[in-house]
Amino acid sequence: MAKKPEVNKSQAIRDYLKAHRKARAPEVVVALAKEGITVTIGLVNNVKANSKKRRRAVKKVVATVAPTGIGVKEIKEALAFIKAVGSVDAAKQALAAAVEIKKIV
Repeated sequence: MAKKPEVNKSQAIRDYLKAHRKARAPEVVVALAKEGITVTIGLVNNVKANSKKRRRAVKKVVATVAPTGIGVKEIKEALAFIKAVGSVDAAKQALAAAVEIKKIV
């Protein structure tokens, strides 16, 4: 007999909460039960609490960086640039090359 594919319950909770931002834990448990995923209210509350911690940490970093004139938009663009070039070191090298080109032009 073939096994059922394993479902990541925490990811299912995050996905549901993303679609239903104001959902409370019992609502999430019932909705996921309809999809065949059994979760507890405690797990839902833990996932919600951890997502709030992550948001607070991001806000804290942005608040410390904001006085320099760098906002969320710039940070997202910088992360996209780092992903595009592959690593932080490659990004630093690319920026150094851009500064040299700017001096010439």
